[in-house]
Amino acid sequence: MNAGERRAVRHYRLRGYRILARNAWAGGNELDLVVRRGRTVAFCEVKEKRGHGFGDPAEMVGPAKQRRVRRAATAWLACRPELGALAVRFDVIAIRPEGLERIEHAF
Repeated sequence: MNAGERRAVRHYRLRGYRILARNAWAGGNELDLVVRRGRTVAFCEVKEKRGHGFGDPAEMVGPAKQRRVRRAATAWLACRPELGALAVRFDVIAIRPEGLERIEHAF
């Protein structure tokens, strides 16, 4: 797990989320973080940029990456039927030099 993912874990924990998985592989793709709070499970893609060149980290989660994360989330949940009744959300954590931004329901 890289420094950006550790910051994201801390961010979620401070807000009352339970970490269900880190760098989990499912459906042939990786899920950076799977977190839960209450009746919602969130699949989080973490993107970090140390400088301002080459665009914003949130822009790095394009349609192809979104499809891969959705496919992995579906496979991950299929192996955990006890979580099937929970609401599902897809977040992006963008880590920039000036701080961390969580984008809920990013896609």
